[in-house]
Amino acid sequence: MAKRGGGTTIRDVAGRAGVSLITVSRALRRPEAVSESLRARIREAADDLGYIPNRAASGLASGASRVVPVILSSLADPLSVGFLDGVREELAGAGFQILLGTTGHRVDVEDELVAAFLGWVPAGLVLAGVDHSAGVRRKLRRAGTPVVEALDLADEPRGLNVGVSHRAVGEAASGFLADRGRSRIAYAGALTEMGREADRRIEGFRAGLRERGLPDHLIVRGDDPPSLAAGARLLAQALRRFPEIDAVFLDDADLAAGAVAECRNRGVAVPGSLALMGLHDREIASAAVPAITSIAIPGREMGRAAARMLLDALEEVGPPAPRRVDMGFRIIERESTGPKGGPT
Repeated sequence: MAKRGGGTTIRDVAGRAGVSLITVSRALRRPEAVSESLRARIREAADDLGYIPNRAASGLASGASRVVPVILSSLADPLSVGFLDGVREELAGAGFQILLGTTGHRVDVEDELVAAFLGWVPAGLVLAGVDHSAGVRRKLRRAGTPVVEALDLADEPRGLNVGVSHRAVGEAASGFLADRGRSRIAYAGALTEMGREADRRIEGFRAGLRERGLPDHLIVRGDDPPSLAAGARLLAQALRRFPEIDAVFLDDADLAAGAVAECRNRGVAVPGSLALMGLHDREIASAAVPAITSIAIPGREMGRAAARMLLDALEEVGPPAPRRVDMGFRIIERESTGPKGGPT
């Protein structure tokens, strides 16, 4: 079994903060009972020492539980939902339960969740993404708990990592549309704060266009969560800002379906005048008229792979060796992009 780290006690925290044991205990159990400045001092001391309160200690003779926290950025996208289902299914089969937390793409919330979940002495953790604060990485390193970073890929393996290259996804999208004779290709996505994964897709999208000598500035990002209405608004915004466009990659299946509806309302022929392509292959993509070409990322399979990687790590002696698994993606071609070589 993987060896767990730790060893810092409440006495160490009290000594670092220059307060009594009972004051630290009170601050941890009833934060409202001490002043804000004192709480901040104790919290800083605890962070410096890597102290994690063991909330599960009274019921755990072994010091570890059959619980695995899963911390995701959001449950608003189908990739995360499918991933969570896969993790849950695989871990349940091995006798583990999950605890779920979402960060809303906020670094401070992730830090708080990691600290809270480590207090339950979990068997391991699954974290969305590969970009984490120094504070989070320090807590994880000191805890010695096996961690799988998922849904994205690190440039170099530094731990356990299962995901997909979002940069490659974006590059594949622009390349696919360019191969169909499109030369003024736009990107449209919702919620500018949706995280580094979307940023990487845009980076790849633009890189693919530059490699072909095509303009890479046709980018539209909205402030609403993905929906049919948001897709219609984004399409209208793209046509207003860049009337010359002949293709759009929309960063969600609902956005793409909304764009198809907006094109119909405007009398814009798809794919004749405008090719449309979406991300995440959901039923709405195949049911739309015309059916929407989509990039499919295997979320459920990725979740299962992440859980298996964690279970394997729990059987190892000492820290697990770094490993990185690229789950890949595929393009499902439908009517909305037209044939290779040019529009029809």
